Parts: sequence; structure tokens; C-alpha cells
Amino acid sequence: MTAAGIALILGLLSVIPVGALGRVIPGTAIIDKSPVALKPGQARGVSDRVAIDQSRIFEPAGQILFTTVSIDDQVSILEWLDAESDSHQRLLPHDVVFGDRSPSENRQRNLQMMQVSKETAVLVAFQYFGVDVIDETGIGFEEVLSDGPAAGILKVGDIIVQIDDAEITSFTTLRDALDVRGPGDEIVMILEDNDTLERREETLVLGPHPDDPERAFIGIGNVATRAQQSDLPFDVSIDSGEIGGPSAGLAFTLSIIDLLTPGELTGGQKVAVTGTILLDETVGDVGGAEQKAVGARRAGADLFIVPLGEVAEAEKGAGDMPVVGVETLEDALNALSELGGETSDLVLPGVAVDSTN
Repeated sequence: MTAAGIALILGLLSVIPVGALGRVIPGTAIIDKSPVALKPGQARGVSDRVAIDQSRIFEPAGQILFTTVSIDDQVSILEWLDAESDSHQRLLPHDVVFGDRSPSENRQRNLQMMQVSKETAVLVAFQYFGVDVIDETGIGFEEVLSDGPAAGILKVGDIIVQIDDAEITSFTTLRDALDVRGPGDEIVMILEDNDTLERREETLVLGPHPDDPERAFIGIGNVATRAQQSDLPFDVSIDSGEIGGPSAGLAFTLSIIDLLTPGELTGGQKVAVTGTILLDETVGDVGGAEQKAVGARRAGADLFIVPLGEVAEAEKGAGDMPVVGVETLEDALNALSELGGETSDLVLPGVAVDSTN
């Protein structure tokens, strides 16, 4: 066969969807379901994506890198063959990756998750410095027990903001208010509609708690604190571009801490990071750890920090790059300390706080 003929065949294989092959020669499930390829992505610096008042920034010499996975949902025959021969690529059925969502719907969902991730990362960074980022403003619930004292009085969507003269903002204040009362006591509750913010007053006779008849019981279930974001001392924003998903949360938080404090949080080195971050400073699992590790290694990272449960997967793509698993923000800071980073006595300059970590 001539070179021109070979080039023509390769050109056709690069544009014909592999799903078409499954329709012609059925029986290979992943082809029949139009596979999606997970490929090594990139590791990108975070600090130049974080916008903070320049007077507050301490430019680091090192870098925090967030990592991505490249998702190809239009796999050609040639790309399928390449993925089959590349141990760092993974082929999955389309519905495993996207569920019943279209690619555009999945894209929108990932962008929404990224937005939540960025907002949470900022709050966690301030919280780490001892800044109050959340105001607890009442107690809500998802169930009113049909045979409990509150039946016919309270409704889902009510927020308990006061019991007699006691302001109710959290589990602690609710428990304190009930601990000094017993079954049969009458209380006056101030309730606020969570949607309209309209308030009303209701009188209720407390009943015995099912687990302890000596304790007072309202008769509500799935109780949760209503929390609202406090005013932050200054603005911090993150430009994630067109990148979606929640897995850069930990990287964002670490980078904000690095930018707002003197010294080198990374010890002047490149540290790739993946993992979600929650307000309680715990780190959540992510997908594509192997593919992200490849991207981090190619970017020259000196360390890859991942959720604890992702270590084995990440090591498949890490080569000689060390991988450390973490469960909390504090674990991640300890990992940076082991690398030579300056992580002790981190204080937010110029901002008064009640306490510091």
C-alpha cells in the first residue's frame, strides 16, 4: 500500500466515530455504547487566577497547581485504538460518565459545581484564619412528626428563631432551651418562614422524648441549622475559566492561604493538588486521579496531594512523583510542612479575628 493510501486510511480512522464500528460489528459493549475517553489533563497554577487586593498579596516563589482530566466524548476509531494501548487512558460507557444528561447539561452542571467549589474554598481559607464566615440564624427541619407535639402547629419551611425569651440560632441554643424544660411545659415559639421571612408566634406543649421520657420533645425530624454567609473582610475571587467540577477546591484554599501569608507555603516548590473542600475543612474524593497524576508529573510537580482514598489510583500515573493522601486541610498543610513549607503560625495580616489556627 502506498503512503498516500495509508494516510487516507489513518485520516478516515481519525474521524469515524468508534460507535459506528459497534453498529457494524456488534458485541463489544463499550463500543456499542459510544465510549468516553478519560485522558491525562493539565496541571495549572492557581495563584494567577486568584484576584485579591494587591496590597494584601505575598507573591510566592512556589506554586500550587490544580489538576484536570481531559474528557473526550467523540472518540474516533483511531483514538479508541490509542486509548486501548495507553494504560493512562480509560474508556467508559457514555452513560457511566454522563448519566441521562446531555453533554451540554453535564457541562452546565460541572460549571455550577465549580462555582460552589470556589465560593467554599474562599470561605474555608478565611475560616482557617479565624474569621467568622458563617452566621447561624435559626433551626430548620424537614419533618414534622404526625403524632408529635408540633403536629398541626409547625410546618416544613419554618425556622425556629426564638423559644420564650431565648434566641435560637444553632443546635446548641436549641438544646440549651429544651434542657431547662420538661414534658408538659408550654413554650412560645417565634417562627420565620424561610422563603418570605415573615414571622409568626405559636404556642406548643412539649412532649416526652421517645428515647428519654424525662427530656422535652418538640416533634420535628431531620433538623438542620440555617446558615448564611457573613460579610468577609475583603473580596477574594477565582477565575476558573471554562473548567468545571468541584475537585479544585482544596487547591484553591491552599493557594489563597499561600497568597495571604508571608513565607513559602510550598517550600518554593511545585505542588499539584486535587480534592474537594467542605466547610468543615474535610477533603472529599474526586475522579480521574490517575489521569491527573500524569498531568501533574508532566508539569514538573514535586508532590501530588490527593484525597486519602485516591492514593493508589494516583500512583498509577505518578511515576517517581511522590503522592500524599489527606483527609483534611490540616493534613494537607502538614504534607506541605514535610516538603519544607512554612505552615506554622499562619496569620491573616491586618484583620482582627477571635482566634487563629
